[in-house]
Amino acid sequence: MVQVHAPSFSFLQNEIVYSYSFLLTWYCKNRNLLVEVLESRVNSIKRKRILLSPLNWGLGHVTRTIPVIQTFLKHENEVIICCDANQEEIYRNYFPELWYVRHKGYPFSFKGKGNWSLDIMRNFFSLNIFLSDEKKRVEDLVEKFNPDIVVSDQRFGFRSNKVKSIIVSHQLNLPLSSLNIAGKLLNRKMLNKFDEIWIPDNIDKPLSGNLSKGANSKSFFIGSCSRFHYDAIDKFLPREKTYKYLGIISGPPPYSNMFLELLIQKFLILEERCAIISPINNELDCEKIDFYFRPDHDSFLEVLLKSDTVISRSGYSTLMDINETGNKAILIPTKGQKEQIYLAKHLKTNNSWRFCSEQEFRDLRL
Repeated sequence: MVQVHAPSFSFLQNEIVYSYSFLLTWYCKNRNLLVEVLESRVNSIKRKRILLSPLNWGLGHVTRTIPVIQTFLKHENEVIICCDANQEEIYRNYFPELWYVRHKGYPFSFKGKGNWSLDIMRNFFSLNIFLSDEKKRVEDLVEKFNPDIVVSDQRFGFRSNKVKSIIVSHQLNLPLSSLNIAGKLLNRKMLNKFDEIWIPDNIDKPLSGNLSKGANSKSFFIGSCSRFHYDAIDKFLPREKTYKYLGIISGPPPYSNMFLELLIQKFLILEERCAIISPINNELDCEKIDFYFRPDHDSFLEVLLKSDTVISRSGYSTLMDINETGNKAILIPTKGQKEQIYLAKHLKTNNSWRFCSEQEFRDLRL
């Protein structure tokens, strides 16, 4: 009789270790290939002239277009960036050689009390005029630069009737109540005026949750658009944690100014060393707090990786960045900002991230 011997436990253990090592090695070697497959829509554009403009709502719309522009340039495209002075300052850290055209931002004005809908309605007339003027301005730019494609990041007015127009947006489905169906329908109508909608998220496990639901034949998931996308492997390198907490300031004023003041108050009473990255300059004189005003890419990433815990708003671009770098985080949705509040609920099961309201954060003992 033939005897059949079951494999030993040590043999199985060695096989599992070998398989894991093989998969890890394959991933490290082929990660860029996986990224290219995921972002095939962006990669399909080659040797074209592209006009691109981001929304002036904080700097998140700027930072998430950085990997898109990098991919465009990799495929020998010519990119002309239309933006305001603050946005250009960030872009030039990455693309000093590109052509920049001064393009005004939307005339947003907020009271800082969390009444976002009321503030938008208060500015509706001026925003509507600006939107109409922007469409004319874009047609003038198209006439002058003769682009093949126009790319807008959440700017509804930055499109052309003469050339292919693409909008980058993760907000296909606004987190509004059923009573505000008009707002949802208007958002969808404005998006569908573009030839394509690029969703900066992964189709298999979307960070944006229901915000990106409702995709149609014009919609394409292009993968996560973190500016640290190609530096992800760097997070596995061991680093000494210099900072207990890193505060990141984002969003439109006056909310960004208010958040900066709140973080300074919280950090001043701590014994541990902390840092703050901000687009707002501040003459802070404190040995325990290092202040970084608009750091370049490498400095920003280095501070992130040397920080134990990030404290920031739960804006979508910030979430993409810290999801890529693997940071622990305390995330505070901006008061009344429905998108950030929704993301806090959607991602509450993430064990590395803690979400809390602004008042809860004020009462929190760090």
